Amino acid sequence: MEIVVMQEGTPYVFALQGRLDTNTSPQLEEFASGLNEKGIQDIVVDMSGCDFVSSAGLRVIVAMQKRAAVNGSLVFRNVQPDVNDVFEMTGFDKILTFE
Repeated sequence: MEIVVMQEGTPYVFALQGRLDTNTSPQLEEFASGLNEKGIQDIVVDMSGCDFVSSAGLRVIVAMQKRAAVNGSLVFRNVQPDVNDVFEMTGFDKILTFE
């Protein structure tokens, strides 16, 4: 998986490219924690290049959502159909914000 920063500022926009799974979720977790430490509160995640999300990836997404709910926002855009199916099957479509 690759994380591509698309826009620094408000909102902070980055794209996920590839698979978000057990092997790559620590990378996203570290990246998201770094954003939190920098005080970045409004985040948009472009998922157009992410074709798979495992339970490990979902765990990181939940942690990101919990942090954003405190004093910011987290929005997902361009979610691929297979990933959207995972969000729907797990109920994440009810707790996440999509564009």
